[in-house]
Amino acid sequence: MRRGARDSQVINNFFSFATIVIISIVLILYKTFILKDEPTKIEKLQCQKESHTTVFVNNLEILEKSFNALTKGYYKLDGGMIESSLENSNLKKSISLDEIDGFFIESIGHNPKKDLKTFLKINYEIVEFDKKESGNLDYGVLMTSFRINSNEVFRVNTNIKFMYSNGIKNRVDCTMKVFKNYVEYSRR
Repeated sequence: MRRGARDSQVINNFFSFATIVIISIVLILYKTFILKDEPTKIEKLQCQKESHTTVFVNNLEILEKSFNALTKGYYKLDGGMIESSLENSNLKKSISLDEIDGFFIESIGHNPKKDLKTFLKINYEIVEFDKKESGNLDYGVLMTSFRINSNEVFRVNTNIKFMYSNGIKNRVDCTMKVFKNYVEYSRR
């Protein structure tokens, strides 16, 4: 008896191996030259570089729709402040929610419409840091969330270095610029 494979089995193995090699080459060429899987990175704006800023995007497709609602005045502002629990707080003495609302309205460019059933809700909170506890040099953080139907679409957290109205206005402007920058990116 002869040891070894039959001729038909050798030919079958050869063609199987050749098929695997050809498919591998085609996939490599496709991935290298045809498929552009390199996502373009969104460049940070100058205001993001000035103070620690983090951005969370939950849905790029709805982001443009939320911007359209914003530009037409279909938005509502909902703000809050959380004061330092370990130190004497000056947060509410420095600024009011009405002033911050005014900063958002000024940055957006127009007032929100009244009596809306569907709208973009802009939730924001200023959280004052406990400097003794955290050792943080910044005064606090402005956390802004853009929501449609209670679903968060976009969020920006940016640190506030100085608790003056100009410092907060600067961070509000930066938040809105970052939002618009991501909308422009989603349009590409």
